[in-house]
Amino acid sequence: MKINLLILFCLFISCNTIDKQLPENIISKEMFIPILKEAHLAEAVFELSKSKGVETAEKVLDNTYSEIYSTYNIDKDRFEETLSYYANHPEELERIYSKVLQDLLQERTTLNP
Repeated sequence: MKINLLILFCLFISCNTIDKQLPENIISKEMFIPILKEAHLAEAVFELSKSKGVETAEKVLDNTYSEIYSTYNIDKDRFEETLSYYANHPEELERIYSKVLQDLLQERTTLNP
């Protein structure tokens, strides 16, 4: 009987997922993935276009970040605070970047059949 209770207890604990609470101002991983993807695409466009004029490229980059912040109803401080939070939790950041990379590769495949 004790073995059955022990097995039942182990099953209960293994099925119970621990839901980590994020600090109040931190963006969830699910929402942060597309934000980070768009930010990296904006940075890539900046790198490609700065040879034509750094000032113009910086203005375009600033406008693109403003659009990203507006689309996701966040501000620069919240974005940076979230990035810093996940940087201090490297396993979570690695999962986020894996998904960002997967999404970018899927988008690339769609654009270049």
